[in-house]
Amino acid sequence: MVSPARRAGRRGDQPVRRLVGPAGVLAVSGRRFLRRYESRALEPRPRPESLERLRRLGGALAPDDPLLADWFVRYRTQHLERLAFDLDLVEECVAPGTRLLEVGAVPLLATAALAELGYRVDAVDVAPQRFAGAIHELGLAVRRCDVEREPLPYPDASFDLVLCSEIFEHLRIDPIATFEEVLRVLRPGGALLLSTPNLRSLRGLRNLIVHHRAHAASGDVHAQYVKLRTLGHMGHVREYTVREVAEFLERVGFAVERVDWRGGHGRGAVGLLERLAPSLRPFFTLLARRPAAAPADQDTSR
Repeated sequence: MVSPARRAGRRGDQPVRRLVGPAGVLAVSGRRFLRRYESRALEPRPRPESLERLRRLGGALAPDDPLLADWFVRYRTQHLERLAFDLDLVEECVAPGTRLLEVGAVPLLATAALAELGYRVDAVDVAPQRFAGAIHELGLAVRRCDVEREPLPYPDASFDLVLCSEIFEHLRIDPIATFEEVLRVLRPGGALLLSTPNLRSLRGLRNLIVHHRAHAASGDVHAQYVKLRTLGHMGHVREYTVREVAEFLERVGFAVERVDWRGGHGRGAVGLLERLAPSLRPFFTLLARRPAAAPADQDTSR
């Protein structure tokens, strides 16, 4: 007679969670690290109201440079759901009327949407003149700032929330200095929402193993650097795991509270695995805070 324990180990009697094989091993391997933070699997799609708001604004905005027109059309289509998730998370985190900063504002979709929702939005971008007409027409408070080379043009403790949406993977000079500045302009207890592609996702693992490319979203290295010439900003320098980004933020001085797994849930086996193991979804957002009792200038030499 076969014992219940041995019988449970047979393939046909295994719980569904154990049927994921190697992907299950990968999903579980970082569990001890992730226990340090609250972890959530967001719904596959953002709220319809956020999507509709961004669609409407996308139809109203346009770059001043006609050479960017095709890029903007692709951007507002491909990044619609990502930006809608950002709106949902901001609304969950802070109330309208709150003062917040968006780092990397162009093409202004999130900036305009948040201002429309009643937030007091400031924004910085390396080349805001690309959308100067829209900035003027909508009355947006957007300043030029190269956050990799220059301090943020705001006093200490100016903001309740800073949004860094798909910025981290573009930084190529001194991300420590950039996020020390973000920490400085946050009020004690203020929040940072940082979203970036998840290198340790199913897409990232497949690209590495099958295609010999280390990326989950954008992998053509030459094409990423060409964007400095064609778009006026850097493409993806590299993509990261949640552990890499969380530990980086902690070394700068932030207190990381939560990771939200985003995107994915496609069809077939890939969608099933992403449901069973949310840490394999293609994007994540970290919620971190400036500690209430800690100074902004942290020792980063550790």
